This record gives sequence, C-alpha cells and structure tokens, in this order.
Amino acid sequence: MKLSLLVSLCAAAGFSLAATAAQAVDGVRLGQMEAVVAHCSQVKPADSVRYRELLTPLTSDVSVEELAAVRKSREYQRGYESITGQLAAAKKEEVIEACAGALESNI
Repeated sequence: MKLSLLVSLCAAAGFSLAATAAQAVDGVRLGQMEAVVAHCSQVKPADSVRYRELLTPLTSDVSVEELAAVRKSREYQRGYESITGQLAAAKKEEVIEACAGALESNI
C-alpha cells in the first residue's frame, strides 16, 4: 500500500499540469489533485496554502464556470474518489510522508 500511495501522490503532484486556453481541464487529474490537496491540508493544516498552490498550474487559466463544470463531471468524481480511497485506506504515517513528498516534488 505504501508504495502505491506514494507513487499516486507524487505522480499526481509531479505531472505537468499546465493547461492552455485551447486545452480543456482534465477532470480526472483535477479530481486527483483536489483530493490530494483536501486530504493533505487536513493532515497538515500549516501547509494548506502550499498544498493549494499545487493546483495553480492546472487552474490558473480556467474560468470559474469551466472549473465548476469540470467538478460536476463523472471524470472528476472518479479521479477524486480514487485518491480519496487510497488515502482513507493508508496508515496516517504513510499519508504524512506522501503529502510531504507531494510538496517536495513541486519545488
């Protein structure tokens, strides 16, 4: 479990997240990233701003309306739930380590 959790979080945080105006936001990726941010912010509230910054490359060029539509999509829900499930099943120590790794990979 530990390895798959670390790989999932680091991959989610480390992917190239740049979205261009011509590209639609990837609902699965946004869901995964928002699940990471939500969970890691609960685990370590002091770093919540840094976790939210992980979303900036993915959301900075997208309108509020587009983000709202993506968040309602089946793809978004699937991405969010996949990461949330892994985080819920993991040991707290593993989650803390994985969250720290997500921040480190974004430096």
